Amino acid sequence: MAYLRVRGEGGTLFPKDRCVVSFDGTHLAYTIKGNSGPVVALCAGFCCPDNFWRYLAPALARKYRVLIWNYRGMGVSGMPREPGYRARNYSVEDFTVEKYAEDLKAILDHEGIEEVILLGHSMGTQVALEAYRLIPNRILALVSITGPFASAITSLYNTTIAPRLFPAGILLARSVARPVWRLLFKSPFTHSLAVQFGALGPKTKLEDMKPYYEHLAELDPHMILKAAQAMHAHSAEDLLRKVKVPTLVVAADADMAPPSHYVEVFKLLDGGLRDGGWMGEGRPKAAPTALSWRSRRS
Repeated sequence: MAYLRVRGEGGTLFPKDRCVVSFDGTHLAYTIKGNSGPVVALCAGFCCPDNFWRYLAPALARKYRVLIWNYRGMGVSGMPREPGYRARNYSVEDFTVEKYAEDLKAILDHEGIEEVILLGHSMGTQVALEAYRLIPNRILALVSITGPFASAITSLYNTTIAPRLFPAGILLARSVARPVWRLLFKSPFTHSLAVQFGALGPKTKLEDMKPYYEHLAELDPHMILKAAQAMHAHSAEDLLRKVKVPTLVVAADADMAPPSHYVEVFKLLDGGLRDGGWMGEGRPKAAPTALSWRSRRS
């Protein structure tokens, strides 16, 4: 039996007034803002509800129809079955990036959306790429905001240490009791610590992040671990050279991922590898664009 989250809005900012049942019985919650223009589907980061779209979604809704949705198990979306004690009824396979892409397709099909622009933030870039792999003829363009094509863990803080510590982190998190987990994200020190350790920029406002902390406090850390393992196992590197639509890569030098990662993404997208010619005769019809700037995270 499918499991639908019913406890409030799960720390989300945009109420989800629509729902569809995905391919495996999972209930997916979403909403669409804006009345006209092409559809832009916002693909969130890992375990993110929708607080990261607080400023972007209303701005886009002036010219586009903006699809804001919750991944399975996140926000107010459900899962294909009851979680059981400490999410024991869930497996890593329930949270694969490929399944997120299937879920997005289910929403598009239900709404009769034939063409869409995909905008991914962080892990959302992986979701957008997998959706492109699944339905390439329906994707008008791709936008990646500080997003990796594979697990962000491999590029965390520009070191090789994070991937090595990942298995140990899994073992440690499994020992965390739910009450302790809730206290961790309800603590008044959580935000300041996130800023101090560089996970957030120095200008990040607590009120902007509070829905995210509330959302994480509601989740079972065992479920988060399985979702993290699924994300870590994913890579869309093989797909990048096959992308044929306009692609915008947005990154800054103060991002957690090193600039070299985005240079690699740009090269794999065939960016900067061709001579366009004096009259532009050598330019591909769908050329990737890289937009970067030097700034402090905010």
